[in-house]
Amino acid sequence: VYHPVHRLLIIGGCETEDDGAGVSKAASCGLSAWRVLSGSPYYKQVTSYEDDVGTAKRRSLFKIMNFKLYSKQGREQDGVFKMSLSPDGSRLAAIHFSGKLTIWGIPSLRQQGEWEQSDQPGFDDIKPEWKLSLEKRKKIKDKASFYPLIDVNWWSESAVILARCSGALTVSSVKTLKNLLGKSCEWFESSPQVTSAHDGGFLSLECEVKLAPKRLRLESRPEDEDGGEDDSDSDDESSTKAQYFGYIKQALYFVTEMERFAPPRKRPRTIIKNYRLVNLRSTTPEELYQRKIDNEEYGEALSLAQAYDLDSDLVYQRQWRKSAVSIASIQDYLSKINKRSWVLHECLERVPENVDAAKELLQYGLKGTDLEALIAIGKGEDGGRFILPGDVDIDELLYEEFLTPEEEAESRKEREAMKRQELLLSVDFSKLTLEQKELCRSRLKLLTYLDRLATYEEILGGPHAAEQRYDAEFFKKFRNQNIILSARTYARESNVRALEILFTYHGSDLLPHRLAILSNFPETTSPHEYSFLLPEACCREGVLKILPWSEQKHREEDWCERPPCNNFLSASPRLTVEPVLHDEGEFLYESQP
Repeated sequence: VYHPVHRLLIIGGCETEDDGAGVSKAASCGLSAWRVLSGSPYYKQVTSYEDDVGTAKRRSLFKIMNFKLYSKQGREQDGVFKMSLSPDGSRLAAIHFSGKLTIWGIPSLRQQGEWEQSDQPGFDDIKPEWKLSLEKRKKIKDKASFYPLIDVNWWSESAVILARCSGALTVSSVKTLKNLLGKSCEWFESSPQVTSAHDGGFLSLECEVKLAPKRLRLESRPEDEDGGEDDSDSDDESSTKAQYFGYIKQALYFVTEMERFAPPRKRPRTIIKNYRLVNLRSTTPEELYQRKIDNEEYGEALSLAQAYDLDSDLVYQRQWRKSAVSIASIQDYLSKINKRSWVLHECLERVPENVDAAKELLQYGLKGTDLEALIAIGKGEDGGRFILPGDVDIDELLYEEFLTPEEEAESRKEREAMKRQELLLSVDFSKLTLEQKELCRSRLKLLTYLDRLATYEEILGGPHAAEQRYDAEFFKKFRNQNIILSARTYARESNVRALEILFTYHGSDLLPHRLAILSNFPETTSPHEYSFLLPEACCREGVLKILPWSEQKHREEDWCERPPCNNFLSASPRLTVEPVLHDEGEFLYESQP
């Protein structure tokens, strides 16, 4: 490598034995520095005092004989085969044939660090895919050949990029060789090459080597097909007799050169090489976390969130948005999201594709808008979290007291009602905060959607038929639509059954406009079909009275629909479920006042 500031050419080669002659550490490791001259001989070696003294000693006959005798001992000679200068030019990293890594100061060439291969952290790590693959484990006969370093470069003045034959890549501190990437390294194909860092990143070149499929090899060389030939990868004949005849055929072919004695031709091995240039960049935990989420690597993203105290909601939010709404996805993803406003928005805005999931999603939203959450918000203990009510504590019963399942359910229901009444008494609805009012508004809207879903389920023919006929797009429109407008639409479609259900469950809104709604039946529809929807009267004690319609409710009235809560909510225009006209049925009388 060349150092332009000091005008030094640093050369690495085979090591020189320091047998007491006073050779410097750099020279004994195979490093030498050469000064660039403007005239002949153009280069001059830069030596230290130890080198000069050692050179004088080695000129003696004894040292020459000693060197010759030592060279016969058959010891494998080490040396430098890869070097890299740090960005500021103050350090040199060198890889040796033995796998050793050394760090040197420039221009003095004084050693600042040395790690034998066995002392390097993670030197014996093997690619996880190789451990899981039986085929790979068979091919890796000599694991030690994958341990040495193959390339080195600099990440910064205090960190080096190390690449191994196994494909392991780390960014390590020059003081301790601790992996700065974390507990595990980055894995590439065998023997990757790396560049120095630039603009917060570096490049790595890897080569994936694969054997072509056997079918492809047969198609590429059809003339090599022979019924008696063996593939190059097949096992040799183990029979002694077969080996004996094989030797005879080889001898006859050598003597006669006849084709009938020619050994079978082996098919060529076709190797496919895929080169990839990968860019690794420096990033913050937040950026890496977002990238993992974008790449749908949710497991690693959650590990990052746990390690760096990041918001794990982002992972579950992405998984929730990517998955279809079902009871399983609500439990696996939505229930793990803490942010209340986000969860309520999803419960209110997202419409599942099946009726069971739609019901579960609305009921889950109701759980997070109950009195426990309202009180926690008032005390400032919620932290914006989606709070679910805890189980009701049931007093321990005496061992001799036995309750049937029905009695136990009734007892639990009574205790839940008592607890709910206690919680209601602890809330001052006249002093609700803005967040508490918003929670009540969301609860009212969820209850409205749940009622509309129950009505739609009845119109479709009941729970079983609703599973088959449920239409998410229609329900999305129906649940937000003015109920009087929905009734008029069903009348124009001559859907008598649907109107009967609407009158039964939404009579308070529809019955005052009954005749106006029924007037929208087409003239082609026989009045006998919907005559039972018309008002009925009877004479009692000489007085003509209108018989009331038999109304029903899908559920019991909720606490937010009863006083004192609804008194304060109705006084706030912002908290109505949806902006409506002064009279919702006004449009019915515009053409026929």
